[in-house]
Parts: sequence; C-alpha cells; structure tokens
Amino acid sequence: MDLYKTFLIIVASIFLAPIILKRFNIPGITAIMLAGILIGPYGLGVVNIDQSLETFSTFGAIFLMFLAGMEVDNEILFKGFKNSLFISLFSATICGIGGYYIGSFLGLNYLGALLYGVMFASNSVGIVYALLKELGIVKSKFGTVLLGAVVLSEILGMILLATLSKVSLNHLEGSLVFILQVLLYILGLLLLIPFITRRIFKKLEKLPFRKIHFVLLIIFVSILIGEYVGVHPMICAFITGVAVSEALTKEEHDLLLNSNLNAIGYSFFIPIFFLTLGMKTNIKMLSNLDNVGILVSTVGGLILLKTLSGYLSFRLIGYDKLRSLYGGLLTIPQVSAPLVVASVGRDLGVLPHNFFITVIMTILITSIIAPIAIKYLIDRYPLPPEDP
Repeated sequence: MDLYKTFLIIVASIFLAPIILKRFNIPGITAIMLAGILIGPYGLGVVNIDQSLETFSTFGAIFLMFLAGMEVDNEILFKGFKNSLFISLFSATICGIGGYYIGSFLGLNYLGALLYGVMFASNSVGIVYALLKELGIVKSKFGTVLLGAVVLSEILGMILLATLSKVSLNHLEGSLVFILQVLLYILGLLLLIPFITRRIFKKLEKLPFRKIHFVLLIIFVSILIGEYVGVHPMICAFITGVAVSEALTKEEHDLLLNSNLNAIGYSFFIPIFFLTLGMKTNIKMLSNLDNVGILVSTVGGLILLKTLSGYLSFRLIGYDKLRSLYGGLLTIPQVSAPLVVASVGRDLGVLPHNFFITVIMTILITSIIAPIAIKYLIDRYPLPPEDP
C-alpha cells in the first residue's frame, strides 16, 4: 500500500505542479523540481528517496540525454559544428579562467581553484536541452548551435575533470591515455551505431516495438562501454542518440521519436528525474554556510561569466543582440557538471565542506531561478524568425 501511495503522490506532483505554477510563468521542469523540494525529505517529508526511485531517476536522465541527441538535426549540427566549437571553447576559456580566480580569491588551494574553474567552464546538457525543448527552439539553427556548444563544453569539462583527478594522483600519463580513449570511444559510436542500426531496422521494418527494444539495448551497451572508458553516462546517452538519429530516415525518426520514445520518456521517467533533483535539494543548507559571501561570489560570478561569454561568442559569429543574450542566459542553469565536480573535489579533499554546500546551493539557484527568468524574458521579448 505504501508503494502505491508513494507513486500516487509522485504522479500527482508531476501532473499538477506544472499546471498550477504555469500561471506564475514558471517552466514545467522548474515546477516539477519545486514540487520535489516540497514533497521530499527536506520539505514535507511525504516521499523518501529509495533505490527504486533512484533507478527511475537514472533512467530519466539517460532518456533525457538520448532524446536530446535524437532531437538534434545532424545536418545542421555538422554545418554548425565550427560555430558550436568556437562558442564552447570561447565560453569555456573565459568561464574557466574566471572560475579559477574566483576560487583562488575565496581561499581555495591550486587544485581546488582549478576544479572551480572546471565547474564554471562546464555546462549541464540535460536542463539546457529541456529548456530549449520547452521554449520550442531545440530544432532551430540557434538551438542546434547552442546545444552543440553545450554538449562540447560538458564533454570538455568531464575530460578536464578526469585529467585533474589523475594529475592530482600523479598519473599524468594515464590522463593523456584517457583523453585518447574518450575521443576513440565517441568516434566509434558515431561510426558503428549508424552502420548497425540501419541493418537491424531493415530486418525489423514491420516490428516497431522491437526497434524500441533494440534502441534501449544499444543505449545500455554504449553506457557500459563508456563507463569502462570513464565517460559520464549522460554523455554516452547523448552521443548514442546522435548516432541512432543519423541512421534513420525522416519518417523513421519522427515515428520512433514522437510516437514512441518521447511518450516513454516524457510521460514518466524524465519527470521523475527532475522531481528527484528537487527532492535531493536541502535548502536548509544555506543556514549552515560558514560564509554567505562564498555563495554570493560563486553564483554571481557564474551568472556574469556565463552571460558575458555566451553573449560575446554568439555576437562574434554573427548572431543578433537578442539571440546572443539568450545564448548566454541559457547556459546558466547547472545540474550535472557542478555535482560531479563537487563530489570529486570532496573525495580528493580539495573542496572544504562549506564549498561543497555552496555548489549544491548554486545548482538549486541556477536550475530553478534561471529558467524562470529566461522564460519570463522570452515571453516578453520573443526571438525574431531566423534567416534560412
């Protein structure tokens, strides 16, 4: 009976929160996260995070990233790769250097400040993709270039993080091998998955549900190989989505994505992922901060650097002022990258407890408040049509 009550509350929260909070101009994903805070162990405590909920949440994160890869228009992505790469490197350089100096100013040692720089340089693909989708611009040229830049930034961030971890343990040679392994892994997925998928789908032409089974199989095979290499599962899922999408005709893509996978992901697993993120957020941590100035400096610096670097990079490749501004604002929300960086920093002993708490609060502030502000601005200052 308790299991049924728990899932009744979860499904009711997922269903009702976006409807109720929509009148306050709060995006759906933010509404679900706020519902998670309310019902979770740090709120009313009516739902606790157990192993089954963690499992559903993990599936949700994987589905979200895979669908993000599937949604990307590969032709536009490849055409805009240079722009995405420029934005990614430009933004990562400015934010990384800025984050390093902010960490040093706040009293972190050399390695701790470098980790702070990695956190500032990285992006969280999942929440940025969800925002782009909710705003209806995920398939636009602007959305595709931005998503490509965010993906490249997160891949770069994960490589830098793993490299720093190995350098801290005096394994420099191992870090160089790791970078090569990651590049070969990504290239292997992009070459092998389309080749295999085309042949499997041809044999399963009249069996659509078997195609879904194959897609799920290829996702988890990619993740297992990626974990062996050391690539984050969310990145594995995204690259797999891009690779599978490359193998499909437009009709196959639309049928598989819109009629099946979107329904599976967005009806249950993905909302649970965002709900669980909210449930894990302990807003009471703010009262335990040794120095609130650390939080203000971190959040303020992150918002300023992300907005400025995004704006400048989009302007430099020829985008108008409004799109450039939104390009910067849409990179502010942080979830996965800061959480991974904070965990690694804590495990290595280079991020003190109050800095770890600060990172958690940064995730809360940027992933809840930033989407609300972005939605508010775009509703009042909509993007003009793109040039063909």
